[in-house]
Amino acid sequence: MRGDKFMKAVLVTLLCVVACYLIFSVTRFSGDGFTTYKAVRYEVGDGITTSGFLVRSERIIKAGDGDIIVPTRSEGEKVGRGQVLAVAYRSEAAKALQDQIDTLEQEIAQMKYAYSFSGTDADSATLDSDILELMSQVTVSAARREFKTADKAAETMKPYLLRRYINRSDAEAIWTKITEAEEELDALREKAGSEAGYVTAPVSGYFSGIADGYEDELTPAFLETATVSSIKKLESLPRKETGAIGRLVTSQKWYYAAVVPSQNVSGLKLGDRIDVNFAYDFYETVRMKVERISPSEGESCILVLSSESYIQDAVSARSETADLVFADRSGLRVPKTAIYADENSTSGVYVLEGAEAKWKPITILYDNGDSFIVELDKSSTDNLWPEDEIILTTEEIFNGKVMIK
Repeated sequence: MRGDKFMKAVLVTLLCVVACYLIFSVTRFSGDGFTTYKAVRYEVGDGITTSGFLVRSERIIKAGDGDIIVPTRSEGEKVGRGQVLAVAYRSEAAKALQDQIDTLEQEIAQMKYAYSFSGTDADSATLDSDILELMSQVTVSAARREFKTADKAAETMKPYLLRRYINRSDAEAIWTKITEAEEELDALREKAGSEAGYVTAPVSGYFSGIADGYEDELTPAFLETATVSSIKKLESLPRKETGAIGRLVTSQKWYYAAVVPSQNVSGLKLGDRIDVNFAYDFYETVRMKVERISPSEGESCILVLSSESYIQDAVSARSETADLVFADRSGLRVPKTAIYADENSTSGVYVLEGAEAKWKPITILYDNGDSFIVELDKSSTDNLWPEDEIILTTEEIFNGKVMIK
């Protein structure tokens, strides 16, 4: 009997110990509950959208003698000193005569190409490939609003089509037509005589058929001392009629100048490079160099950027809207309420591993409002990783705490 009583006493004692432990665990190691937030990859761009001026070293091209001036160069085309930029016609009749000559020259070139048709299967396969490539160029150029380039590709395609679908029996007739067309061309050229003059390039550069009157005001030298007030004054001025046929951009280097909030460029310094996405005229991101940040006027300053690439795309436009991307930051998104500091003032979070809280240090990269973007450091599993369950709680928490919902 005594043995039974002793065993019962031991059993009761053990039950009390277990109960006390459970009560202690519940009160000591758990609070009123918690939630978790999975660490996810996140990318954010630090930048602004603004409008500004494209600035280049430019020279206005004045019209020559003649009532009708027709440029012979495409936008952005590089020309050398003395090369023809435009033809000046003395009358509408002279212009119409030249158009007739140009059309006839193209027809002769197409017929000569078709006449050289070899008729082999290999040649036909090559022509098919060339035709498909030119059709693709027409489609892409038209989609980009590069209509001159599209027209040029379409014109280039004509002799390919003619050559592809003629047979050998057509050759004699084509040659007769070529002979007749060349005789007609000689007569037209003789008739044209001195009815046209030429406008030539005074210096080498990149041609644009646009002249807006800012060429002598918006210069690289102006940007060296420009103020917010002086830029805004230019924005309010109407574009002036210059009577010019276009301009030549005489330097490979060009600039983009914009009035921006001073606080947005406080982290930039001269020589930094940022990405610029223009709304029009450019089809790729332009990497540009910080040339100047002017003194602030109120809360604004002038940001001057430069580039020596894409000059052919930069010769025509003047006022452009652009997205300035100062930095691309990527990492893990972490709620601010989940971040703690240890005894060494190191920032970190607690993640749920099994049923316990585990401390993981973090490096904060960017303040994203209600969250921080923190570094994704894969050098150790002790760092925060994607899909880690970050603990969110208002109760006391420490490394190794048993978390019970």
